[in-house]
Amino acid sequence: MKKNLFFHLLPVLALVLGVSACTTPLEKTEYTNVLPANTTEIAAINMKALAEKTGINDAGNQEAREKLLGLLAEGSSAELVKELKVIMKDPAEAGIDWEAPIYLFNAPSLRNAAMAVKVTDLQKFETLLGVFAKENWCTAPQKADGCRTVELKEGGIQLAYNNGTLLVVYGGSSAQLKKLQPAVTELMKQPADKSLHINTHFEQMMKQKGDIRLLATPDALPMDVRGVLNWPHGTQLLGYVLFENGRIYATLQRAGFEGKTRENNQPFHPKNARELQQAMMSIMRGTPFNIELTSEELLTLTNLRALMEFAPDQPEVNALYQVIMKIETLNVRGDNNRTTFTVVLTEKNQNALKQIIDFAKQFAGL
Repeated sequence: MKKNLFFHLLPVLALVLGVSACTTPLEKTEYTNVLPANTTEIAAINMKALAEKTGINDAGNQEAREKLLGLLAEGSSAELVKELKVIMKDPAEAGIDWEAPIYLFNAPSLRNAAMAVKVTDLQKFETLLGVFAKENWCTAPQKADGCRTVELKEGGIQLAYNNGTLLVVYGGSSAQLKKLQPAVTELMKQPADKSLHINTHFEQMMKQKGDIRLLATPDALPMDVRGVLNWPHGTQLLGYVLFENGRIYATLQRAGFEGKTRENNQPFHPKNARELQQAMMSIMRGTPFNIELTSEELLTLTNLRALMEFAPDQPEVNALYQVIMKIETLNVRGDNNRTTFTVVLTEKNQNALKQIIDFAKQFAGL
């Protein structure tokens, strides 16, 4: 096989990082109309802010970008390499609006997660798809009701698009994608008054600060978290994640809540697993909680201190140890209406996301 599954997924990565031209213009669409009103979880991702905070365009990342380009272009034509270089230099040449949020959401009718992206230049976007099709990264565009589709066969992914909207759907196989096609076309034709726009909390979600903004129901949370936070079935939750210099901050709260949260409780520092277990039992009874852990306490609770003595050369153990040692404090505080999560890092002169990416690159050898 010319390329494995990873390489067949690279076209989606190329679009996020950033066939033939249309002969009949498609009517301009509003891409947020594809968001289903009955979604149980959705995240709006500010790609421009994340790109700036990762330092992806900094001079220091030139070598990493060149290595990534080498992976993308391995065994490919000069035309593809040229196109990828253009997009890496100016991502807007992919025909995508990177200043508009990218939405990752649960789509019940698709029985899976999907992604919605704003298309600003259909001709540029289809030109890019045309290059991908020549490399057998995807199929040639096929006409559907109200949109066109291409498939990344090895990845089981379909791209449905029109003049304004790109919907990325995972099916797992060509056969499954074919079964999902009616649901895909329905979403692509969906008017605003049938979409998530009718959810009263959608606008509130988008007014939140944060690099990643969230709207979900407790059903989307792991069972143990759902039980601890004591939110009843049917509750809708708002949240966001924000990366700052030396800090990662996140919050999750009951949508529509306007009362006061009980945040004056004193921080508790569990010194061992038993103390942490006792604290969790109190939380499950509805007691407001404020658990604070230093890197030393984290090493103890995760048994990493003992592991480092017996297996200091194991890459996974060493990597986790190095991550924890960059943490000054980890704090989780909450009650029945809101929970906040804060990580303060020892290096405060850099954005927290950039620190994470730099560590990941080092660990991956980029």
